[in-house]
Amino acid sequence: MIKTAERRELIATFSDFYAELDDRDLASLKQIYIDDVTFKDPVQLVQGRDQLRDYLAHGLENALTCKFAIEKTMVDREQAFLVWQMRLQHEKLAGGREIQIPGTSHLLFAEDENRIKEHVDYYDLGAMIYEHIPLLGWVVGKVRNKLAGV
Repeated sequence: MIKTAERRELIATFSDFYAELDDRDLASLKQIYIDDVTFKDPVQLVQGRDQLRDYLAHGLENALTCKFAIEKTMVDREQAFLVWQMRLQHEKLAGGREIQIPGTSHLLFAEDENRIKEHVDYYDLGAMIYEHIPLLGWVVGKVRNKLAGV
């Protein structure tokens, strides 16, 4: 049986990988995820490590930087919860300025090996994309202000 200490080591490897996400390092996914991993975020549901690699590579195509600062973790033998800040600098968003997006991840571990079998990210897609597209960002801001009663 895999112990919680081993799971914590895996989360340390996971955190190091995402700390400076770069398409040159995507081969490292083998150390973190099983072959048939399920990955889900507000944009996409991806099945399999190869598809996850392709999804991340596509997302990084126009990114100048993409970093995740893991702020809190809760880990046991079966799962982990992480609270993070993504710092993204993308040539097509916010005029290329860095934006910060808070989020969380829920990770389920494979039963028989020390890798991740399911990864679900939760974050505000509007804060990441829609608010940083010139005309659409203005509209999203107006809607948010209206809902907040401002």
